[in-house]
Amino acid sequence: MENRWLRRLQGVGPKDVASGEFDMYVLFATRYRWTPEQVNALDPQYIEELLAYQSAEARFDEQRQKDAEKKAKAGRGGRQ
Repeated sequence: MENRWLRRLQGVGPKDVASGEFDMYVLFATRYRWTPEQVNALDPQYIEELLAYQSAEARFDEQRQKDAEKKAKAGRGGRQ
């Protein structure tokens, strides 16, 4: 279980790493400090939209970081 979370935190996409039964609850607890009861009270369509947004946000941030690294590397003339 810990290795699954480590791979997720390292950026291995959710499609490549099996999801656990409680992943959604852990995500919402760590990000928003929501309890499982609060999550269960939410509209399922809202949860689906929120999860889609968070996934897109993570992909966007990853791409922005890669672009910044490329720009920094180019600014150094390709040197490390």
